[in-house]
Amino acid sequence: MKIGMIFPGQGAQYLGMGKEFYDKERLVQELFEEASQCLDQNFVRLCFASSEKELCQTINAQTSIFLVSAAIYVLLNKKYEIVPDIVAGHSLGEYSAIFAAKGLSFPDTLYLLKKRSLFMEEATKNTKGGMLAVFGMAEEELKYICDRYDNSYNSSHVAEIVNYNSPQQLVISGTTSELEKIQQDLKKDKIKSIMLNVSGAFHSRLMKDSEKDFAQYMLKVDFNNLDIPLINNLDAKIIQKQQEVKDSLIKQLSSPILWWQSMQHLKDCDLIIEVGPGDKLSKILKKEWPDKNIVSINTLNNLADVLSSLDKKLELSEHEDPENIDGDLQDEEDFIEKDS
Repeated sequence: MKIGMIFPGQGAQYLGMGKEFYDKERLVQELFEEASQCLDQNFVRLCFASSEKELCQTINAQTSIFLVSAAIYVLLNKKYEIVPDIVAGHSLGEYSAIFAAKGLSFPDTLYLLKKRSLFMEEATKNTKGGMLAVFGMAEEELKYICDRYDNSYNSSHVAEIVNYNSPQQLVISGTTSELEKIQQDLKKDKIKSIMLNVSGAFHSRLMKDSEKDFAQYMLKVDFNNLDIPLINNLDAKIIQKQQEVKDSLIKQLSSPILWWQSMQHLKDCDLIIEVGPGDKLSKILKKEWPDKNIVSINTLNNLADVLSSLDKKLELSEHEDPENIDGDLQDEEDFIEKDS
């Protein structure tokens, strides 16, 4: 069986993500402890008992999404011996994919993501920008609209297509005033669009300064050649060499995410697993490829379903009462609802 594994990016975070795994698995608890020590931050509080507003801050969202994704992957890999044949990640999810492919150590990935998010936040202070998701519109038509508002010679009027999530979902990044005008045009044409809850025009040319700063910091980090092939965001190519990986991560900051183009490399996979909080990526793929075996793992129930399809047994910790799994899930739901 050929397994493709994909990892989510910013926007996948939610309060309580990873709590079931943390409560049951010592492996996961150890990674939370290590992450907290590395960045001098209490990730148990951040992920389980902070607030949606705090968790959604760029620096908190990026490091915590990686932590939860990495923890679930390590559990799959070490406890259940599930090894993907190829990996990919959406934007910051690419860091999770590179970690899974042994291109970066766990601490180095955390440090990189902290720096990345700080540089990205710094770039948002100079120009007010954001991102607009557009549904059901052809790329050529949307580009025509963007070109009417985009001035490639300056940073005051920016409107670029930066996320190619699926044939039915594109994302524009740009200055706030231009995005608002575009949204009004789309509304007149009865095209659905949603302003994303992000603080800046990520993956656009407004991130060029962040890219330069990040490139300097990258010199301090050790990369390895990948054990598992990676489909990169930058140009939807399969790469494994450490320099290719490093260059891709740097240029990714101000370049479009070619996600749908990347996913074409997974067409021959027997099973595609989304690893990490949420299930947005697997839902997008399932909509386009309804006959393929595509799943997400973000709860114990998800994990049990995947292990069943792979003829592996879900092993609970020694202190676990099998009859109480549903009760723990209900407790977590109550906790999330109450806290938010």
